[in-house]
Amino acid sequence: MKLGVLYGFFKKEIIALLRSPVLMVAVLIMPVVQMVLLSGAITFQADNLRLVIKSAPNDVVAERIYNRAIGSGFFVDAGVDANRAAVDSVQSGAADVAIVMPDGGLTRSLVRGGAEIQILIDSMNILKAHSIEAYLRAIIARVLADETHWVGRRPIDFNVRVLFNPQLNTKFFMVPSMVAILVFLALLILISVSITKEKESGTMETLISAPVSKYDIILGKVLPYVVVSFVVMLTIVIAGILIFGVPFVGAQFMFLLAFLVFCVPACGIGVWLATYTQTQQQAMLGLIIVAFLSLMLSGAIISTENMPIVLRWISYINPLSHYSFLVRNIMLKGPDWLYFVRHAGAMVVAGAVIWAVALRRFKTTL
Repeated sequence: MKLGVLYGFFKKEIIALLRSPVLMVAVLIMPVVQMVLLSGAITFQADNLRLVIKSAPNDVVAERIYNRAIGSGFFVDAGVDANRAAVDSVQSGAADVAIVMPDGGLTRSLVRGGAEIQILIDSMNILKAHSIEAYLRAIIARVLADETHWVGRRPIDFNVRVLFNPQLNTKFFMVPSMVAILVFLALLILISVSITKEKESGTMETLISAPVSKYDIILGKVLPYVVVSFVVMLTIVIAGILIFGVPFVGAQFMFLLAFLVFCVPACGIGVWLATYTQTQQQAMLGLIIVAFLSLMLSGAIISTENMPIVLRWISYINPLSHYSFLVRNIMLKGPDWLYFVRHAGAMVVAGAVIWAVALRRFKTTL
């Protein structure tokens, strides 16, 4: 391809983008806003859990469990009437969890040689329910061990170290995921809408009749938006580091290389999608379908390990899966070239197949 032709396409696409303020905002500004809002709002950590404890008066151990639960920051007082039944508190939605101490109080039962604590959890939200159970088990075990010395000596001591995200901060997971997702969406929207717009306005026939090949047209449509998507990615990463304090311990060169490799299948999907649409409205509808399925089966937000085997295999060939894994690995863990080659190779193979289909479709539909 001649550099003059490529420069002409590049200039044309950038000017068209600058002349569309709505598209400019959607592509350059909204990704940062979405990253800030979603990374700050979506969390797998449960807090502000409304707690109520039913126990006998002057139950010292029960009071210590309650105080430690409130002091942990995960629980708050449900503010339920003391005379109200624990089951009614949870059933009515006034409390997320209720702890029912044994008759006569937990302290008295422990002195007698054993006790049974009943925990009633609202499991309408299964993730919250699992968090509540884990929090309370840890808090109760700590109180019994520290305050009453009820727990005996274990034959094995565990030394647990949480690596790469010791604070278990959900934002360290969400920001790299949002980088991959928003770059993918930017490439899909810009490329597919740009090609479809040429069809809808009738200018695609002019491009075809010009002394340029279909490869010149496709490359001229793809390269400008790869540059724009790189700016989007860089902006999101900087915002994530400055606003949420997400670390970046990997190599910048590997991060850039991962982006360029991902552009191969992502741009191919954008071109392939544009071959099936004749209007921008059709293109946007197709984008919603493709983006939703890619996101749900990518592991960027929802884990794919527990999916049925068929869906899990689909996630293995999904380029967004491999790119999200790479972004997270490079930002939080650091450079690992063997890991990089494995996922980059999968993206290249998927990109080759997608581009083969897209180029064939592009030829037959124009």
